[in-house]
Amino acid sequence: MKARRALRRAGLRVVLEPRRPGNSGSVARPARRAVLALTLIGLLFGACEATPSPSPSPAVPLARAQVERLWIDDPNFFVQLPNEMVIDGDREIVVGVDFSQTPRHDEIEPGLRAGAPSGSVIEWPTDRRVTMRVPAGGPFDIDLSSAEPAPQSQSLPNPLRFHIDRPTFEVALYRPKDVLAGSLGPVRTWTVHLALQHILSLAFDGHRALVYHGLTPRRTDFSMLDLDSGQKSTLAEPFMQMAKNGTSLMDWLPDGRLLGVAHATSVVGDTDGQHPVELPGLVGQGAVLSPSGDLVGLWSYSEKTVGILDLATGNLRLLPGTFPRCTVGGIVALSWIDDDQLVISDCTADLGGTPRTRVLSARTGATLQTRLGDQLVAILAGGVEWRTRVEPAQTMSSPKVAAWLADRTGKVLATLVTGVHYLPAPDGSALAFANADGQHSVIIDPATGRQREVAGEAMTWTKQGELAVIRRR
Repeated sequence: MKARRALRRAGLRVVLEPRRPGNSGSVARPARRAVLALTLIGLLFGACEATPSPSPSPAVPLARAQVERLWIDDPNFFVQLPNEMVIDGDREIVVGVDFSQTPRHDEIEPGLRAGAPSGSVIEWPTDRRVTMRVPAGGPFDIDLSSAEPAPQSQSLPNPLRFHIDRPTFEVALYRPKDVLAGSLGPVRTWTVHLALQHILSLAFDGHRALVYHGLTPRRTDFSMLDLDSGQKSTLAEPFMQMAKNGTSLMDWLPDGRLLGVAHATSVVGDTDGQHPVELPGLVGQGAVLSPSGDLVGLWSYSEKTVGILDLATGNLRLLPGTFPRCTVGGIVALSWIDDDQLVISDCTADLGGTPRTRVLSARTGATLQTRLGDQLVAILAGGVEWRTRVEPAQTMSSPKVAAWLADRTGKVLATLVTGVHYLPAPDGSALAFANADGQHSVIIDPATGRQREVAGEAMTWTKQGELAVIRRR
């Protein structure tokens, strides 16, 4: 009966023979039971074969890995934009990726390997962090498009593809005399595998340079670079701190020592920037080295005072009087005629008044000459004067400044463009500046105002009077 009910529930009907009366029932019952059992078994097997098997459930797709951060060398140096990172190429770097959950290695690693230089090594220091050690070399790409930005990483692009730039620069030296005569070829070049930002100065040996470079835009490094070997070295901590916080002057002295002038102190060390000795200074000071390299002229933005620092004795001596600012940016110029005559161009009143130029004796502090109406920035070869005129104003962040070259009588020889940083040659034989695009630089003959253009961004002058420029290869 139970079997029959089961078959009915399955939609099957069982037909049995009618029971026969009489004594034949006792003999026939076992046989009928056997037939029924066999029939039921056959029907059940038939029913099982006729019922279709259920299809397996489709596999649930795995969620894409979520990237919290992509970083270079240190998790604090994170990458946000596809093309923002410019890095030194002279060393191995570490690329790191942090995930919000444990990702599948086989989904992440192919994209990393695809754009990485040969020899790169992928490692998983934790379940949620992968790192890739990339050997020294050129630019490369990172493809994490198999993943997506984590919700908390709103600054990351989607798709997650990045280009890491490791540029090669050329440092070239130009003689202004040759350039002004029509020869545009450099006298010497070096190849540098750094993300060069600026060359601060070059040593007397002609191949050691103080350079800013690093991990743009997250970090700037400062090093002494041997251009011949490509080797970098660090300076003593006071010099490194000056480079980090800003320096008014850092250059080698004629005796080979390295001088650094920060905003409130000065330091002198040996030729490699080691064994520093602190010297006195003024608060918020600007600095200019005398022609002999024995004295430093200092002007204090905060105190409006001028002092003379004797590098041989370490003594700092203030000159009499005050030297007011022309604008909130200062715009007070110091230059030397010789080791006794210091030129100071300021204004007659703080943040106002009239521009003026005074020549003072560095030895006695006496005022030797006063001129109103313009500022004498520097005296160049042949007595040519680099002059400027500024309109003082208390609130002007970008004051109106006019600049020109004039002879001793005041006759204008050439008008200079404003808004650029001029670099006078050590002997005053030329004036140079870099164009706004940083791709070309201009060398000016002070005597005639004639100009010639060279490829590269002007950085500084060598002690031998050659202009150093950098350009990307």
